[in-house]
Amino acid sequence: MANNLDIVKAGDYIAIQRQDYFKLHKVSANGTVNLGKDILEIGSVIGKPVWTSYRMEQKKGGKRFYTLKECSVHDLKGDSITMSNANSAISGTDNRNIVDDGSSQKLSMEEIVNLRDEGLSSKEIVGTLIENSKTFHCKTEYSQQKYLKKKEKKYFEYITVRKPTVRLVAETMFRLDQQKILGLRVDTLSQLNTAVNLHSHGTYILYESGCQGLAAATMLNGLCDEGRLVLVHPGNYPQKSALLALNLTEEQENCLISVNIYNLLRKLKGESADVQDIKCDDLGTQEEGIGVSKPCLKETTISSAVEEPAILSADNEDKTAKAEMDCDEVLANSDQENNSSGKRKHSECGNDEGSAKKKSRWEVETDRAAQSLRSQVDGLVLVCREHPQSILNALLPFVAPSRNFVVFGQVREPLQELLVELSQRSDLINLRLTDTWLRNYQIESDRTHPLVNMTGSGGYLLTGMVVESPQGQ
Repeated sequence: MANNLDIVKAGDYIAIQRQDYFKLHKVSANGTVNLGKDILEIGSVIGKPVWTSYRMEQKKGGKRFYTLKECSVHDLKGDSITMSNANSAISGTDNRNIVDDGSSQKLSMEEIVNLRDEGLSSKEIVGTLIENSKTFHCKTEYSQQKYLKKKEKKYFEYITVRKPTVRLVAETMFRLDQQKILGLRVDTLSQLNTAVNLHSHGTYILYESGCQGLAAATMLNGLCDEGRLVLVHPGNYPQKSALLALNLTEEQENCLISVNIYNLLRKLKGESADVQDIKCDDLGTQEEGIGVSKPCLKETTISSAVEEPAILSADNEDKTAKAEMDCDEVLANSDQENNSSGKRKHSECGNDEGSAKKKSRWEVETDRAAQSLRSQVDGLVLVCREHPQSILNALLPFVAPSRNFVVFGQVREPLQELLVELSQRSDLINLRLTDTWLRNYQIESDRTHPLVNMTGSGGYLLTGMVVESPQGQ
């Protein structure tokens, strides 16, 4: 019997696999999904377990519009074009006499399109193309296999519904648009977790901007119910495309604390968190990297002025004093943005002391984050588009001694400048700047070689360890 977490429910994200192609999609009862030019009714997967295969059956009167019918793995293997034609075709010795003049196929384009409209299976369509080809039997065995794989990829009519994992989400978003996730590859994400020494019961700070929540999803996936991840972001609402795609449980969501960096620093410095108009317009925008839009929530405005002095421990006072200038710089940028936008409002609160005021969600999250940082955390990770210098200096005092920090950057120059500055500090050791590089190989008999097209670099990592400063420095 399948686990409840492995049953597809309405509102869940699934990974649709069609051969080597993957697409993330949010399931709805009457929804459809586009796979290339094909349109599929996806509601029939609700209530079925993941890893179920379906056959695309064309609807009557609807061109390229398909319904899904559950099938077994034996049906999928039985209709495989390459397996059924592997040893049956006659092959030639070489391709020297084959001329690509466009006349090798007897069927016209209209006749080939009609074969698909008539509802023929992919195996029958490719078989018809082979029978009407003048040059197929003259090709070498290797060329025939390439031809069959190309046609199978075009006419393949089976999909498999899979459960989204961190690796699937990362590879899908990277292939869709790698610039939207700062070029983060799977190997880079694994190095981030290794360099920060991620363990399941730890508490970590992650500053993330511009990678759709992919780094947060990777770190949160390695934490248990007792772990905590403080997700610091520059805007009113963090990017959570990758987090939503993982279908997190309630226990996993409780491990995540999302907080605005300006409100957090004000809270830790003992200032009142000046409140901005927080509008939910961003919540209704299209999820970048997934291609699924969420319903727009009602626009709300939260205005309040709360003064709660932060109580910093004596152990953190020295390190916090070193970062005050960086905190002031970050907060000054925030005030400048707020004044120019004209969105700041101050609520008119009554003087009735007996009436208890209910805190908004962002205030509760800020309090939780400040409480976690006061006791110092087990690691710090920065994945951002902007220059990381002031952000790192502002958050480093909250990292406990003998703990690691990691800074990711797409380019090397900002990290080089940061490395020179950090090397002058006495409370940081083991500073290293590394380049993440990965090479993919094609593994086939007598044809094993590196792939022709691959990314040149997966970014750069600046790593180090925080130690206690020597006395007198």
